[in-house]
Amino acid sequence: DLNMRPFRNVWMLEEIGVSYHHVNCKPWSKQAKAVHPLGKVPALVVKDVDNQKQFTIVESAAINTFLGDLVREIDSNKRTNDDTGPSKLLVPPPATHLRAKYDSLTLFIMTELDSQALWIHRKHSDLKDVFGEAPIAVTEAKRQFENALDAIEIELDDKSGYLLESGFSACDILLSNCCFWAQQIGWLARSPSDESTISTAGDTAMPKSLSPKLASYLAQCRRRSAFVKANELRKGQVSERKEHQRSKI
Repeated sequence: DLNMRPFRNVWMLEEIGVSYHHVNCKPWSKQAKAVHPLGKVPALVVKDVDNQKQFTIVESAAINTFLGDLVREIDSNKRTNDDTGPSKLLVPPPATHLRAKYDSLTLFIMTELDSQALWIHRKHSDLKDVFGEAPIAVTEAKRQFENALDAIEIELDDKSGYLLESGFSACDILLSNCCFWAQQIGWLARSPSDESTISTAGDTAMPKSLSPKLASYLAQCRRRSAFVKANELRKGQVSERKEHQRSKI
């Protein structure tokens, strides 16, 4: 479902420009259970042509990090013979200060923004029929999201405009996707000028206000051609789902 975490991986795949086949399946379906130990999505099945094997990677952040490492190695091998053209540094090389920061930010986003905040809302609000209703937990999750977002917004580099000084990277895909997710559920305002959504300290009902700096950051992420392509695929999937539902009526 490209409305959720799998969107991050399709976006990354469009960024690096490798061929892929997207299988649309729901969590806990037979297709999902065949490639993920818990039947969750996303999962990336990689075909190793040289060794005639295939392996599976789960967790959206791990998938994108692998893809970034892969394309960097491919790009590095090509540049050995032809040292021209820009290098796609979507994931920095291991054992460098940029990689250390990338790993730190990636884990922060996945633990503090995703699993401890947005996923709590998803489980106990959107999927309350499955996991049960827990309004107090959801309220605390929103507060957690706001505190974590304030902390990571400070990390945005003034020169590059992204989280890393080197420019756009895979951790920007994670952060912006979490922000878009928060906007969809009403936790984050959609524009800085939307006065009706400006929240005050301790307000758990209203969306968190969107700073001009974060608004500019999200806007430049949305303008990326790979995001636009992935978003068109998402819209197409939504349209197909609606058409399928109408056909059942």
